[in-house]
Amino acid sequence: MKEHDNKSFIELTRKEIRNLSMYFQERGMSHSRVNRIMSSLRSLLEFCSFDDDYNYEYNVGSRVKGLPKNPTREIVFLSDNQIQWLKAELIRKNDWMRATYLMLSYISAARKAEVHQVRKEGLTTNFYTNSVTGKRKKKFRLYYTPEVQELITNYLQDRGEDDISELFVKVHKNGKRQVVTKGAFNGWCTYFEELLIKKEKRRIPINPHCLRHSRLENLSRSGVPLEKLKSLAHHEDVSTTANYLADRQEDDIAEIYGMEKEEFAILSN
Repeated sequence: MKEHDNKSFIELTRKEIRNLSMYFQERGMSHSRVNRIMSSLRSLLEFCSFDDDYNYEYNVGSRVKGLPKNPTREIVFLSDNQIQWLKAELIRKNDWMRATYLMLSYISAARKAEVHQVRKEGLTTNFYTNSVTGKRKKKFRLYYTPEVQELITNYLQDRGEDDISELFVKVHKNGKRQVVTKGAFNGWCTYFEELLIKKEKRRIPINPHCLRHSRLENLSRSGVPLEKLKSLAHHEDVSTTANYLADRQEDDIAEIYGMEKEEFAILSN
């Protein structure tokens, strides 16, 4: 509308469609969002090329390539020490529910939606959850350690008896109980950020997926093979699992030169 006096889509040239993609990028859209919009445009033009009601023979948009994938946000990795420090702080505050969420999410390397499906039955006697539904409708259990089981036991004792099967239930001061929403996990992670400032003296952005990335990265650094990490993450392809891990290029180069990563980073800048 702005650049071409409200020209019809079917009158756009290949160059103009490519410029449209660049226009979106200049306004800060992620590559994924630009690709979704451009895909919709190409589908519209493809429809017009086949429909007799439009005088349009060839979809010129089909020759405009999509953009390479790029992360919309920086992936943050927490160390085991940072996770354990957060756990200790939450226990010190008798915040058993959020301590349970933190460690269950981290140890199982589960997605937010998968953790939200966990039911309380059997958790204090087993080391696995009920079957949950992941991406592509895959069904599987989440596995955890005695460390997590102890947290779950303390949390359920603190929560008291009720007939609600969901694991995460908020108990209000008036005794009313409410199942925690999936979105609440994001707020809990923001709370973890605020706690961690005391230790790190800086803000480290944390979200539910950060716990999943951190678990896979820390296991990888401890020597767990990529194929086993793929099984834990329930990925279809090992390349997806590899993309979850940190870029260790600077670590490798620093090791070659016999330097610490931080020292190498200063010199390279």
